[in-house]
Amino acid sequence: MTRQERTKGRALLKFWYNESTHEERESGSTWYDEAKDYANVLSLQFDVPKLICAGVISALSPNNKWGRNKIDAHAVLDAVSKGIPPDQVKVCTYNNNKYKAFSIAQGDMRILKQSPKTYAFARNISGEDTHQVTIDKWHLRAIQTSSKSPKNCKTTVTPLQYRNLEKDCQKVAKKYGVEPSTLQAIVWVTIRNRWMLN
Repeated sequence: MTRQERTKGRALLKFWYNESTHEERESGSTWYDEAKDYANVLSLQFDVPKLICAGVISALSPNNKWGRNKIDAHAVLDAVSKGIPPDQVKVCTYNNNKYKAFSIAQGDMRILKQSPKTYAFARNISGEDTHQVTIDKWHLRAIQTSSKSPKNCKTTVTPLQYRNLEKDCQKVAKKYGVEPSTLQAIVWVTIRNRWMLN
């Protein structure tokens, strides 16, 4: 990404933050706390480290509603605890992500760390790191447009671009005195709400 694109992206993060309602800021500010609570429930139930539970949630999250994401994470951890193979478990995300979730549930942290977004989301959910930023397709849309209705936007980045966008989000979050993960969640709630209504 060019310097100009990154400058525009930071400006658009500020736009979406300022566009957010009081309710959206509340929702974004508490989202990770609620997710952390659920990861903790799974950790206690299956006697698995919280980061692994958060990693399973993260791996199963693409194109998955939060309520279903929780059900799927429970199903994967339950299956692993009982020795049930992935082919016998149904989840509401891509098959590759299901296999990734099973690997993480079995303790393979390498696969978690290979994906910057999955790893950042897991660390945000587990509460281990609020400074890392989950840069998903909604974040990428937010840094490309101020449109309040759906637009075609680029939704993939290279690992280097990811790190730069994370720094940009951290910089904007500092300006507003919020954690980077909180800014990301508020922006996510806000742009998603606008696009879903149109």
